[in-house]
Amino acid sequence: MNFTKTVPFFFILLFFSNCFDNMTSGNLLLAPKDWRSEIIKFPLEFAPSLSYSGLEHIRFSPGWGKKDAEDHFSYVFLWEIDQDPKLTSKKLEAELETYFDGLTHATPKSEIDTKTKAFFEKVNDSLFVGKILTYDSFTTKKEVNLNVKVSSSYCYNENKHLVLFHLSPQTLDHQIWKKMNTISIDLDCD
Repeated sequence: MNFTKTVPFFFILLFFSNCFDNMTSGNLLLAPKDWRSEIIKFPLEFAPSLSYSGLEHIRFSPGWGKKDAEDHFSYVFLWEIDQDPKLTSKKLEAELETYFDGLTHATPKSEIDTKTKAFFEKVNDSLFVGKILTYDSFTTKKEVNLNVKVSSSYCYNENKHLVLFHLSPQTLDHQIWKKMNTISIDLDCD
């Protein structure tokens, strides 16, 4: 065996295997580099009654966990799911109340007695706007009121339903919404 031929082959193989891993495990939400990334598999551990299969892709703003930051608790997440969520205002309200109550109680030493309340209005067949009154058990340990935009679509090429959430305590005219609106989904869905 020729050592000088084997070593370069090994590095090429290693390089391509790393590329493959990044392609298959990457976050579908394209965001600036300073936005933290997370991917969670359904069923969600903190909200197992949301009966979907698929993935949740999350992008947290740089100041998400900083209580005095302008972009505190501002983030975008995508449900890439197999089932048609058949969204209505009432269904979104119930599912996001379950989701945020689960998050609140999933935090260690969380003895919060408050319940999340969500309110949504349908703008058109694929867009809802609303408000979520919940609790920040991560940083401030206080109630937080989130403005929310939810859009849904179907990706034919992937055979997946996509539900995209934008959330922030800031009003919809604040600069953080412009930043969140630039976050896109990295899928070819034509």
